[in-house]
Amino acid sequence: MQKSNMPLGVTAVMLPELDLAEQLTLCQRVGVAGISLRPRHIMPENVGKPYANWGNYKFDLTPERLVKEGKQIRRQMDDAGIKVFGTVPAVSLSDTDDKLKLNFEGGQIVGAGAVRVAPENWRGYPQGPFNYREILDKTVAGYQRAVALAKPYQQKVVIETHAGMIAASPSLAWNICRHFDPRELGVIFDIANFNIEGGYQPNLAVAVMGDYIDHCHVGGTRRSAGNYDAQGFRKFGLNGCPLTEADLYIPDWIKSLHEAGRHVPLVIEDFTENMSGALRLENAAAALHRVLAAI
Repeated sequence: MQKSNMPLGVTAVMLPELDLAEQLTLCQRVGVAGISLRPRHIMPENVGKPYANWGNYKFDLTPERLVKEGKQIRRQMDDAGIKVFGTVPAVSLSDTDDKLKLNFEGGQIVGAGAVRVAPENWRGYPQGPFNYREILDKTVAGYQRAVALAKPYQQKVVIETHAGMIAASPSLAWNICRHFDPRELGVIFDIANFNIEGGYQPNLAVAVMGDYIDHCHVGGTRRSAGNYDAQGFRKFGLNGCPLTEADLYIPDWIKSLHEAGRHVPLVIEDFTENMSGALRLENAAAALHRVLAAI
């Protein structure tokens, strides 16, 4: 069996303390071929605070800045030999047409090819009893709107299999994607989030999503013992951890993608605690290089 040609990438979310030039230099050094850019506005309460994954960023890339400076950013990345593996803006189906088009335009200018758009309920599915089919129909209609808006900008819409939302698992994501051509709508196949939602057999998860897998997020998550409730049942906690320490066995997931012919970018999203983004990327890239070399 031939060696896998899955390229490594990194999400800019995990490199808040580096500007673009520093990110590119780091990627070159550790053998990472692409960056998933994150256009977003820093929340007012985070401005001037220490750099953090979901807080303040040194590379303050707003959607407006991406449109204005996208060509320059693309040239800078091309000169470094680093590709753009899509963008992950903070947008959802609840946003206006204009806001979605702004992000699709930025994606087109920088050559992203794929732009993440979250479901309307972004941070979670409804709590308590709810009508899943009604929400599914509304979600499908929402993505039909997003796909139509993205088409003039030659951008593909991607849904992240994000923990705690309506597309958390491969099968839930497929319920949405099956209504679309994989060239128009796909998924960010997030391995770390599968660990949060519950265990899946890698080859089954890959088979369910198939051609809808646009690229992967690869991170490590480990469950920890939580507190007991009033009835004496123990809850569990979650911690970011190195890929080599994850509860899910990452090599089997990479192997399943390879054997299914899904040679898509493996975008590192490592949130190991108490460690700089640069060191997390260095360690994670080295681990994935070993996995790919062994296939």
